[in-house]
Amino acid sequence: MAQPYQNYRAADVATADQGKLILMVYDHCIKWIRKADEELSGSNIEKMARAVQRSQDGLTELMCTLNMEKGGEISRNLFRLYDFYSRHLTLAIRQRSSKHLKDVAQMMIRLREAWVIAIDNVRRDHSALLAATTAQLSMVR
Repeated sequence: MAQPYQNYRAADVATADQGKLILMVYDHCIKWIRKADEELSGSNIEKMARAVQRSQDGLTELMCTLNMEKGGEISRNLFRLYDFYSRHLTLAIRQRSSKHLKDVAQMMIRLREAWVIAIDNVRRDHSALLAATTAQLSMVR
């Protein structure tokens, strides 16, 4: 039964725009941090560490996709935040700290909310530009 779901997820990723992909990676990270906290509550440190690693993999993906030239200071600040999150998650493993996990999850949830607003603004601006361009083209015909 996993195959249809995997096919759906693969199609979802393949057809997603850049904004949706960013949100998907955030969701991935948050999901695995929560899973790590569950495993910590059950005293399963090995599974907790694996869940943290899955979240850190997502953070690495976010770091690698930053365009430092175009993004400038914003990209540099996001890089530092993602690095901080990753280091904080490593501390969660070392100290067996649910607080560290919850802190990172909350920070990522807030930053994800900011991304939703930014992505909506870009899409709205893009739609307005597309509508204006289409109107200009229809006048030329």
